Amino acid sequence: MKIVYGEKLNSEKEQLIRQIALSCNITFDTARLLFYRKQDTVEKVKRFLNPSKKGFYNPKMLSGVASAVEKIKNAKFLSKSVLIFGDYDADGVCATTVLYNCLKDFGISSISMYIPERSEGYGLNLETIERLRDKNNFDLIITVDCGISDYDKIEKLKELGIDIIVTDHHEPPEILPDCIKINPKLCGGAYPFDGLCGAGVAYKLGYALIGEKANDYLDFVALATVADSMELVSENRDIVAEGLKLFNNPKKLRLCMKYLLGDNTKTVVAQTLAYAIAPRINAGGRMGDANCALRLFTSNNPNEIYELAVKLNGYNIERQTWCDKIYREAKEKIQKYSLNKRSVILVKDENWQTGFVGIVAARLVEDFAKPVVVFAGQDGFLKGSARSIEGVNIHEAINANKDLLLCFGGHSQAAGVSVSKQNFMAFESALNDYISSHYVALDVSQSIYVEWEIKGEFPKQFAKEIELLEPFGVGNKSPLFSTEVTKVKANPLKENSPHYSFRSECLEMLNFNGEKDVATLSLPVPKKIVFEVNVSTFKGKEYIKGYVRNVSADFSDMSKLSLHAINNQLDSILSEQGEFKMLDKTNLPPTDVVGTLYVISDLKNLKEYNKLSGLSVSFAKPESKNLISEIVYAPAVIPQGYDRVIYLDKPITVQNTLAKTYVVKDLVGYDFIKKLDVERTYFSQVFAHLVSLKNKPFFDIVDFVNTNAESFEKENFLFALKVFIELGIFSVNNKVFTYNEKVKNALTNSKLYSKIVLLKGNYV
Repeated sequence: MKIVYGEKLNSEKEQLIRQIALSCNITFDTARLLFYRKQDTVEKVKRFLNPSKKGFYNPKMLSGVASAVEKIKNAKFLSKSVLIFGDYDADGVCATTVLYNCLKDFGISSISMYIPERSEGYGLNLETIERLRDKNNFDLIITVDCGISDYDKIEKLKELGIDIIVTDHHEPPEILPDCIKINPKLCGGAYPFDGLCGAGVAYKLGYALIGEKANDYLDFVALATVADSMELVSENRDIVAEGLKLFNNPKKLRLCMKYLLGDNTKTVVAQTLAYAIAPRINAGGRMGDANCALRLFTSNNPNEIYELAVKLNGYNIERQTWCDKIYREAKEKIQKYSLNKRSVILVKDENWQTGFVGIVAARLVEDFAKPVVVFAGQDGFLKGSARSIEGVNIHEAINANKDLLLCFGGHSQAAGVSVSKQNFMAFESALNDYISSHYVALDVSQSIYVEWEIKGEFPKQFAKEIELLEPFGVGNKSPLFSTEVTKVKANPLKENSPHYSFRSECLEMLNFNGEKDVATLSLPVPKKIVFEVNVSTFKGKEYIKGYVRNVSADFSDMSKLSLHAINNQLDSILSEQGEFKMLDKTNLPPTDVVGTLYVISDLKNLKEYNKLSGLSVSFAKPESKNLISEIVYAPAVIPQGYDRVIYLDKPITVQNTLAKTYVVKDLVGYDFIKKLDVERTYFSQVFAHLVSLKNKPFFDIVDFVNTNAESFEKENFLFALKVFIELGIFSVNNKVFTYNEKVKNALTNSKLYSKIVLLKGNYV
């Protein structure tokens, strides 16, 4: 993983940052963070650190607002009925809620609301509207979070004598509806900020109608802004900051929000909205009951509010189960068909449900660091949800290939798309061609942005001041830092916990679901720990901890890893033997950009391969998530997904894999077995010593050998120890080395021992 640091500062910029720090009464480090976020003047910094309603822009600057206000005033004067037509996601539900309350406060006496289910599709639905009109003869429809792409439908509604006001924030199509339109992206710069969410646009219209009274609903707008992954910059930062004040004011916290927050009410931040509330609101729409959340937000009955919150929580649990299932299946397909070799991953299954593919796409983006589109089947065609990475505009890429689609919509980081089954492969190819040609060197899984490296203890005052940059989210991410460690022993937070902690010179580190990093942390090579900083208070005392986001080892010098490599090779003996073809080292197959994994068992053999000198070398497992060609020294297992695996020297065992596998016949990668002692006398000596080590701590086998081998050669001691453990004579229980006195077993019953004896006998 390549770490990309913030720019190095020259003396002129350092002086500017010092002036900002002094003028704003903050540390130099905090001012530097703000400088990296383009807050490079005292005025900008003060504005950034004090988000408030003062930063809101006048809604009358939005084109269409004045006309919409006049039309709504006319509807009030003539006692017309109004239908608010929303969308089934959290933004659409919140936008509907905000506009409903504002219209009610304005004095519209007859207001109805409609949130379509996902099965009805996104946007205006003519059949639904005609059915609704039969029940309630409304005269005016106001869309929220939709409508900008519904030219044809709006024309038909106008023919029925229905007035339309469109409020939306999505990317405008080439042909716009011929009606009043409020969309910050249509203002041509007249409105200073075009990043509002759907609820933000609804709020602006509401404010134009009722003034500051609309601020009572900023909690809904803040929730929608975070839920719809809008950038938390400019006016959005002010909106979310003001909305969070309502969440954190016990007198203003709504009962519905309190029930949705559960135990998360202590201090509500943007991330609380993203992970505690938004998934529950979205769960209703994903489970076919989008109106559940709308009823929750607009009800005044405490019993009903409680029941609806419980229902949404249940939906969310069920949604998680379905998403986990689809996620596992999608990942299996990606790995089976090597879909992650391409610039954008498209994965489909007609049996998946459309309501869950967006969440799955977002999770897969995190796994593979590439744009992902997940498709499910619906009514004879495929409906997909796209999520992207920073720097890749997925909406633009989809728009460039719109001729292959039935419909699409969205914004730069997320989009929805529908395609016929016949056009799927053509769309997949075209989308990949577009992204690969417009975004060069897309293997961004190899890089992570970090502000700077911390040497020594993390400054306490700086840690506390980082909170001043809240709210964090898209466009204003929580800052990441790095620190260097060498050999670290990570311990589970409690017995059988998947979460680990360890101490660095910088901070106490917490690594959630960190079992995957334990082995790497224990290696005696330099490692960069990338982390976020958290300040918490317990019993009046402040604690600063780091939350690990990445562990990246420096394998430029692997001289200290020989014992670890031997351990991995000995482990591979127990693996299933795979099929392979032999080849000469001068006759390697062509090296692909992606899809080839080179394996080396003995590092000294690498000097025979000058043509591979440009490839990165990692230990035990590939660094790339996307099958980029690289060399792996002594891999414990061979990951699936590669087209070919080439062993650059003969290993102890060729591991079984679906890839085409080749072994270079000229070089041997297991010279170390010459030194291994297989005599019973030697094993008796090791056995006696191991008995004396019973009840010793055992966290890692190589560490145990290094600590306890004493006069024994470490390679031999490791080999004997692994044989005894395989035979069950010794074992490890709860990180304690245990002698099982009742177990009697012959050395020849060990697969490891027998294979080494055979190899020593046949060694050439």
